[in-house]
This record gives sequence, structure tokens and C-alpha cells, in this order.
Amino acid sequence: MGLMFALSGCAAPARTGSSFCAQLGRELPAIGQPMGTGTDVTAMVDRYERLLKRAPLSIEGDFAILTGLLQDASEVDPSDKEALQKMADATYAANQSALNVRDWVKSTCAVDISTGLNIDPPRLPTTTIATTTTIAITATVATTTSTVVP
Repeated sequence: MGLMFALSGCAAPARTGSSFCAQLGRELPAIGQPMGTGTDVTAMVDRYERLLKRAPLSIEGDFAILTGLLQDASEVDPSDKEALQKMADATYAANQSALNVRDWVKSTCAVDISTGLNIDPPRLPTTTIATTTTIAITATVATTTSTVVP
């Protein structure tokens, strides 16, 4: 029995949209802050790693690319021009993943992840419900009799 309790305490976080958005809420507003020091970069990597643990399958791959990019950036020697160029190339290559994550986070969490600011939730189109109206109509039908004589 003791082993079962120990194992249940080690369960991974839920990989759902609501779990991800809740974690993102805990990371705000720092997630959108610029990184000026090595400490800032390390803190941002930690934030992204925590979010990656909760990323649903629909964005997990794209979010892993962004997290890996931040991890690589945290290890780049700023005086190594070749490494900086590789980092720039990797950043361009990750652009579609960044757009996918941005769009998913905006539509699911109502947050602009690049700024860390809450935005208005997406507007859902209004639905018009067709109504049926019954009108009673009374009509008088006139009949005419004609006689034809041969």
C-alpha cells in the first residue's frame, strides 16, 4: 500500500488546456518580460519547462521547439559569432512553431504569450435561432356555377 501512495504522488501534471492555462497564469507577467541577464534567461527557461510539462498534445511539439530554443540560447557564448549565427538560424526555423503556440495560447488562454498580457477572449459568432410563427388564416372561397346551353 505504501508504494502505491508513493507512486501516485509522482504523477505527471495534467496535459490539458486548462492545466496549461492555469500554469501560464502562475507564470504571468514574467513570461513576457525581456531577458537582459543570464539569470533572466535561466528563469525564462524554467518557466517554459514548467509549461512544457503541461502542454497538451496539440501544441506539445511546437512548445518543445520553443523551449529547446531557449535552452540553447541560455548556453550560447555571446562572443562566438558562429554560435550566434546558428542561434539566429534556429530562431527563424522555429518561427512557425512560435506562431502556432501564440495562436493556440490566444484562443485557449486569452493571453498574448509574447507580452504576458491578458487579452479579450475570442468573440464567438452569434447564433440566430430560427423561430416559427403560426398565423391562422381564414379564407372565404367563392364558387361560381355556370350553365352552358348547347
